[in-house]
Amino acid sequence: MVLLLKEARQHSDIALVEECQKGDPEAFDELVRRHKERVYNVVYRFLGHREDALDVCQEVFVRAYQSITAFRGGSQVYTWLHSIAANLAKNRIRDRKRKGRNMGTSLEALAEAAPGVAQMAERTNEAGPESIAMTRELEEVLQRCLGELPEHYRLTFVLRTIDDLSYEEIASVMNCPVGTVRSRLNQARRILRDRLTELKVM
Repeated sequence: MVLLLKEARQHSDIALVEECQKGDPEAFDELVRRHKERVYNVVYRFLGHREDALDVCQEVFVRAYQSITAFRGGSQVYTWLHSIAANLAKNRIRDRKRKGRNMGTSLEALAEAAPGVAQMAERTNEAGPESIAMTRELEEVLQRCLGELPEHYRLTFVLRTIDDLSYEEIASVMNCPVGTVRSRLNQARRILRDRLTELKVM
């Protein structure tokens, strides 16, 4: 088993998928090991809730395993996984809305849209109850701002800012033209900057 795992780690993602399609469970375990952290980070930044992110991340790989035989290599494996993650995360948000739960994301996710936020977070991240309380208050404001974005703007922003996907990869995940990705990202940044300025966060 150890030898097989070592060999799997030397394989490309596509080779591992092919092994999965032949019925090798260890190959799929290796795919999970390679991609689970990256998928989790994107889902967490999008949802802003660790338990929901863990649930969705687990479901991503369940869905991937169930549909592995249908994967034909038309895209990168991690792009395919992100497509599954994006759909499941959007479904989770719709469930939240129906149940009246809050949405949000972590403070770091907005640093690109609001550079001043990152500096403020660093200042308030020092030890001490007042600093901790200030950081939490700031994060709540930012969570609210990102939660106000339309889902397609929000997902574009998270995929680009958090996971550093290229415009082409985001277009593949979201099934839209590259020009649409650029437009959505610019709109998301503008809306966030305007909203944070309005709230005097920046």
